[in-house]
Amino acid sequence: MFKLYQRYLASHFIPPFAMSLFFFVCFLLTSQLFRLMRIVTKKGVDISVLFELFGHIGMSFLPMAVPLSLLFAMIYTLNKLSEDSEIVAIRAMGINKAKLFMPFITIGVICSVAIFGLNRNIIPYSKRLFKNTIITLTSKGFLADIKKEQFYTDIPGVTLFAEKVSADGKVMDNVFIKLKKKGNQDKIMMAKKGVLIKDGPKDSSSLNLKLDLYEGNIISINNDGKELEKILFDKYEFPIVSSSSSGFVNKDSMRSSEELSIEIVKAKANLLKAQKAKNDRDIRHYTSRYRKSTLEYWTRLNVPFQCIAFVLLGFVFGVKKGRGKAKNTSALALVITILYYVLFFTGVSMAKKGTLPPYIVVFLPTFVVSIIGAHFYRKLDWAS
Repeated sequence: MFKLYQRYLASHFIPPFAMSLFFFVCFLLTSQLFRLMRIVTKKGVDISVLFELFGHIGMSFLPMAVPLSLLFAMIYTLNKLSEDSEIVAIRAMGINKAKLFMPFITIGVICSVAIFGLNRNIIPYSKRLFKNTIITLTSKGFLADIKKEQFYTDIPGVTLFAEKVSADGKVMDNVFIKLKKKGNQDKIMMAKKGVLIKDGPKDSSSLNLKLDLYEGNIISINNDGKELEKILFDKYEFPIVSSSSSGFVNKDSMRSSEELSIEIVKAKANLLKAQKAKNDRDIRHYTSRYRKSTLEYWTRLNVPFQCIAFVLLGFVFGVKKGRGKAKNTSALALVITILYYVLFFTGVSMAKKGTLPPYIVVFLPTFVVSIIGAHFYRKLDWAS
């Protein structure tokens, strides 16, 4: 059990941590706010659905928000205690820095375990549910939103254009569709006529939307603009949305840890097959697939260690060593935090290109911050 002064320190730390967490989640939510407001105003979404979307996307921001909240709460709490001379009083009692650090590191460990557990299943599930709901809500208003001679981009990965639209958006003439780039190829579809068909009952929460194209062609083009393949067709069924109980899962961040591990094994096996077959196209594809999956895997494992490193950083730089602003080292903690994210995102870019292994680029910034924190912890002037 914590002693009285340790419970006192913990009680002063928890409210700033909760407020910091709320602030960072809300701040990150602003990146999705315009998109959500656009859906609400255009699609007539119920307010309960809107709050559900905010909850799912807010959950997905926790791995980034929790470490930062721990750091800022540590700095604020220890600064406040230093200014009120409570740290001096604790030092006068002969309490060493390890005992003072104990309640903070305990909360940090609890947060680390919690975020590790959430990252295994709940956070990926929230990301998946958020995207599924957005796609379904967007697609339900698909028919009414298509206008003639206007590009339609609300369906992820699809750009649609039609010279003429009739039957409330169900029938289109001279259709042009560009699919999101995959690998080193662009895929373009052109057809004289397109008919939108929605399967399933109107009241169903699931949605199956397809576009039947007539008298057209499918062209694959590489980066140089050269035509690689051209397929002619009389009729082609293009699935726009296919919703089911399993949901849409096309990103590693939406997979549970177990699913992600399976995906890594599959990507590695397919890469080995492609290398044996000397298929350069498949080698590039599965190499990229393997790098992205392993990067997501190691990033999830890194977050708990990042929480601990940031608690240590906040502790050593949060304590004011004397009166006056000149003695406040909190600014140095912010500089190191910026350095952490510069190293991290630079490393992620290098890992995607194959320059460095993913586990190195993910853990290196955390290791550097931990070394800096440990160094200043040893130098911390403290009465034992």
